Amino acid sequence: MLPFRFSSYDVLRNPLFFPTLPKTFICCVLTLATAVAGAAPGPSLPGKAEPATNSRPVRVFVVAGQSNAEGHNHVRQYHGGREPFPITHRDQPRILFWPGKNALGKSDNLWTTLRVDESGSFGPEIAFGHDIAQALPEEEIALIKYASGGTGIARSTDYTDYIPAVAGYDDRGRNWHPPTDGKEAGALYRGLIENVHSATSALERNGHRWELSGLLWMQGEHEASISRKMAEDYERLLSDFIHSLRKDLRSPSLFVAIGQVNSHSWVYGDIARKAQVAVCRSISNTRLVQTIDLPRVQGDAAHFTADGMLTLGSRFAEAIQFRAIPRRM
Repeated sequence: MLPFRFSSYDVLRNPLFFPTLPKTFICCVLTLATAVAGAAPGPSLPGKAEPATNSRPVRVFVVAGQSNAEGHNHVRQYHGGREPFPITHRDQPRILFWPGKNALGKSDNLWTTLRVDESGSFGPEIAFGHDIAQALPEEEIALIKYASGGTGIARSTDYTDYIPAVAGYDDRGRNWHPPTDGKEAGALYRGLIENVHSATSALERNGHRWELSGLLWMQGEHEASISRKMAEDYERLLSDFIHSLRKDLRSPSLFVAIGQVNSHSWVYGDIARKAQVAVCRSISNTRLVQTIDLPRVQGDAAHFTADGMLTLGSRFAEAIQFRAIPRRM
């Protein structure tokens, strides 16, 4: 059995599976399925373009990082609860989504379609997917997400100058550190590589060509909050991470959009943000995505609200669109 999980609606409405079926036929089948199941059809496809064919490679994007890559918010927060969350963002059946083993919710590592998690929370992938699909209406889009809150690139065993609140901190190997110094890579780095390979292999087994088009990296609060030396090392840590990831994914010019460490009162936030700027200046095909102006959850100032997360996803899409993926002719 192939590692895909779709409802009848997902399969019929996603052009990766039936790219050449006439639109009227698909509508008739969906109408019949709805009548039989006694349920209303799902929301319309984002954008107005006709479904793409599969003659072009699938555009694959990776979303990774810590808690603001996961998303710690709720759709009820949208516009302060005064308006319903946009249906065009809640369910996006044209976009394939691989949730990753440690994503929120209980999804297995199987291809599904992009939608807000049952918990009501979401990460930057929701607005990113919507905006990229509208900007590139003839492209087939797939997103791989692998994120874990409270995690760093830095290895805890390399540091001792922790703030008193986390004295003796031990990440137990659960970090994003690449294999750069003769030591085994961190568990999250390995998991990220494994997820990308598994997801793209599943596409290949279904006869789809693909190309890795960008990484959305939202991380750095960890190093900015618990150790001055970690924050001072973050330029090296992030640089090594990018170089190693490009090598291990065999994508030497992979575009990396880096989400800025937000304006919460991280002890060493200014140091980490300067490190991110330095990385973007020194490594080609990278871009810093601004976050310090985004609204954060009341009583939980470390995390973006639903509105802030939608803006973050849109900014990631803008960075990717104009720097990484010129339109194919």
